[in-house]
Amino acid sequence: MSFYHLELRQFPHVARRFNQSEQQVLALAKPWIGEEWIEEAERKWNMNEATLTILEGPKLSMADLAMGRGWRNAQRRSDDVTERVLGAFRKDAGGGVGGGGSGGGGGAGVAAAAGGGLAATGDSGGAPGASEFALLADSLGLELLALLGEGPIAPARVWQLAQERLAGRPLAEALALADGAARSLLGRGLVVLCARDADGGEAGEALSAEQVETALGSIDAWAAGEQSSVAIVRRG
Repeated sequence: MSFYHLELRQFPHVARRFNQSEQQVLALAKPWIGEEWIEEAERKWNMNEATLTILEGPKLSMADLAMGRGWRNAQRRSDDVTERVLGAFRKDAGGGVGGGGSGGGGGAGVAAAAGGGLAATGDSGGAPGASEFALLADSLGLELLALLGEGPIAPARVWQLAQERLAGRPLAEALALADGAARSLLGRGLVVLCARDADGGEAGEALSAEQVETALGSIDAWAAGEQSSVAIVRRG
């Protein structure tokens, strides 16, 4: 069973989706080829200004998506089917994308033109699917934001909260959820990641974007407890 991973890129902005179904891919590809504006990650995207990449491969686990490694893992394990999928819509465009014939005929035509690569998929039991994961990350982010009103929080605390929400699930999945919640708040400008002194004291200056990636990409930042060298601070 194949899954699809999508990336929208317009420097310096990037938006990504993982573990997408056929319906989700088609829902984005159709307006894209029609040069319509697409709203994703609180931004609007258009094919004349941005690029769309579609990968087909295995489902990525929460551990695969942790610490900003999701797209790299997707590229390593998946095939780039962008032109195959979008080309199917371009071929259909002469008769109107998704138009002509019975309802749903356009989608079936795309799947056939793509060589059967777009197979309907769904999340099975076990780890949360991509949409559920996003909701869990947002929910954890709101809880984290409330706690930050009392002062800076070490990443380990976020990981602990994630473990409580995913009781019984592997620690790597809880880490992925904690990472997702932290990055969600950072991306919205609601919090900053700051350096702390060697004793885990008061938070100092905010880290640069590159330093944030290095810090969140290191297990030490998450596992060091209150002695972590970094802290999440609510933006004033």
